[in-house]
Amino acid sequence: MRRLFRGFFIVWIALRYGLDQLVLTSFQKPWLTVIARIVSVGRLVEKKGTDVLLEALARIPADLNWRFDHVGGGPLRAQMAAQVERLGLGARVHWHGAMAQQELLKVLRASDLFTLASRIASDGDRDGLPNVLMEAQSQALPCVATDVSAIHELITDGQTGVLVPPEDPQALATALTRLLRSPPERRALGRAGQLHLARHFGAQGNLLRLAAKFGLQVG
Repeated sequence: MRRLFRGFFIVWIALRYGLDQLVLTSFQKPWLTVIARIVSVGRLVEKKGTDVLLEALARIPADLNWRFDHVGGGPLRAQMAAQVERLGLGARVHWHGAMAQQELLKVLRASDLFTLASRIASDGDRDGLPNVLMEAQSQALPCVATDVSAIHELITDGQTGVLVPPEDPQALATALTRLLRSPPERRALGRAGQLHLARHFGAQGNLLRLAAKFGLQVG
């Protein structure tokens, strides 16, 4: 976008997050694990929708073997723990609290499926484009998330992940169940998400778009 200001053209250039290419994993996941690991990352606050996610987990069919790992602390920790017990999920849910990025990457690489149940909070607070989704996609982890704010920039439903409506535990449960039953689909979505991330959010791609705006030749 260009705008004239005091005789000069000011140029605004919208660049997406620059992702360190070194973070992209080439790790080969063992997709046929005995216990599928579902992971979510985020503070335990209203806008993250962890209560909706727990309700969804409780609706996953009993014949599926899975565990859920949550990374991140927050003011709703006790409330979420009580909900886990009420739903009878105590043996499946594991709370990890906050952790450094390198430790988080180890958890993501050990997981089979990432999910985020973002919502618009009662005070209007909401996620923009969650970094945790990019971190998950960087590890070729298939993602199931809610269609809130700019999340659709990362996830195209059925192509680079799965999108479901916010505040809908049944839709979320259905999506999680589908991917738990289909390791090949998980692998395909994880790889497609990683490629989309590298192409549209990588630092190199951003620099090339910036150079093109100024008519510069690169390479």
